[in-house]
Amino acid sequence: MPLKEAIAKKKEGENTGINHRPEVDAKIDKFIAENPDVWNKLMSQPKEDIARKRILDMVTANERRAGYSAEMREYVEQNPDIQREVNRRISKLPEDQRQRAYSRIANSVISQHSMRQGAAVAA
Repeated sequence: MPLKEAIAKKKEGENTGINHRPEVDAKIDKFIAENPDVWNKLMSQPKEDIARKRILDMVTANERRAGYSAEMREYVEQNPDIQREVNRRISKLPEDQRQRAYSRIANSVISQHSMRQGAAVAA
C-alpha cells in the first residue's frame, strides 16, 4: 500500500475517535454480547445525549486531573526541599515547556523524596 493511501486510511480511522484494532473490537463485541441490555439502551438514546455524556466524561476527567495537580502544587509548596528541587529541574527547561513539565517533574521529585525518607526510617 502506498504511503499516501496508508495516511488517508489512518486519517479516516481518526475521525471516528474509536481505536479500530482487532483486540479492541473483540473486547467491545464481547461486552455487547454479555450486556445486550446496555447496548440496546445506548442505541435507543438520541445521538446528542450520547455525545453529551462523552463530553461530561471528558470534563470530569479534566477536573480530576486539575484537582490532582492543585493538590500536588500545594504539597510541593508546603515542602521547601521538594520545592527547591522542582524549581532547580524546571529552570533547566525552555520557558514554553515548564508548565507542561511541572506535574511530571514534581511527581518524580516527590517519589524520590518519599523513597529517601522510607530508607531513612528503615535504617
